[in-house]
Amino acid sequence: MSDCWYMPEEVVDRRDENRLSPNVPSSYEALGEIGIFYRHFDANEVSDDVEGFVKPLLSKLNYHSYDVVHLSPSILGEEKFETLAQQHFLEHIHEDDEVRLVLEGQGYFDVRDANDKWIRLLSRPGDCIVLPAGMYHRFTTDQNQYIKTLRIFKEAPRWIAVNRGPEAEEKPARKEYVARLRAPGETAVGAADGRTIFFLRYPLQLDAELTAITARLLEQHSKVPFALMIFLAGSTEPTTGNSWCPDCIPAKAEVAKRFSELQDKYGEAHAFFLQLPVERASYLGNPEFPYRKHPALQLASVPTLLVLTPVKDAKKEANMEWYNLLEVKLRTHDAGSADVLNLE
Repeated sequence: MSDCWYMPEEVVDRRDENRLSPNVPSSYEALGEIGIFYRHFDANEVSDDVEGFVKPLLSKLNYHSYDVVHLSPSILGEEKFETLAQQHFLEHIHEDDEVRLVLEGQGYFDVRDANDKWIRLLSRPGDCIVLPAGMYHRFTTDQNQYIKTLRIFKEAPRWIAVNRGPEAEEKPARKEYVARLRAPGETAVGAADGRTIFFLRYPLQLDAELTAITARLLEQHSKVPFALMIFLAGSTEPTTGNSWCPDCIPAKAEVAKRFSELQDKYGEAHAFFLQLPVERASYLGNPEFPYRKHPALQLASVPTLLVLTPVKDAKKEANMEWYNLLEVKLRTHDAGSADVLNLE
């Protein structure tokens, strides 16, 4: 995704950039907030061996098929191209995630943000984008009217759109997507309350938000030891409670037990809990996923449980990032065997 910006509700030519005046840029963080995943690959390397590239990716994402398509009047003919182009530009949803990797040419994905405003994403060769099922969006080529993309599917290759309207609103995928946007933070130990239980949804906002929380805890608990438990688990569907991570659901009961033990050890007012949901599309097969490379989290698999306590004289270093103020005392992928009571 080379660039992204907010665009007008109505446009004269869909193939123009169609920026607001003055320009209002968007950001990776804003797209992450509405569930979009982006990653860049070397388009030439992918094109040289499409099957070699995509087969491991299919396995990691639990998808089963792919195809490569061209959208161009010189290949499809003017009439067929324009029919498809108009169809793609109608606002719609899919009942599966839409996974696209641009191999040649470029185009625009338009997506609705949480306030129903259009954001336009410029996609060039090497850009891979995953739009979550149930999200309203549309697509168009630019003025060059040519794009070649790799499409990845859960089942057989197909493109089934449900245009915006009452039918789309009743689709389970749409209801689940809206519920995910609006859902309060529900954790393994109860609903997030912003006092002792926290739920931080977006990886790129983690450090800023957790640094602010840590500074507040250090100020409020300067004379009494405290501990923070962090639980990284596969995200769940708010309407069903199901998770893409089969081990994460049963782990919640063990995590709740370990947190109860942490409360016994430090006192209920001095034991804190943070849950970090991990989205499948962003995490699987992505070595650049922020939690994998994070200096404190170092996520290798989900679920993962950590317990941290303040470093010595942390109060004096309150202007530092949270991971320099807290040190990891426990890290495990098996909450059932975690020895919380004997933490030093």
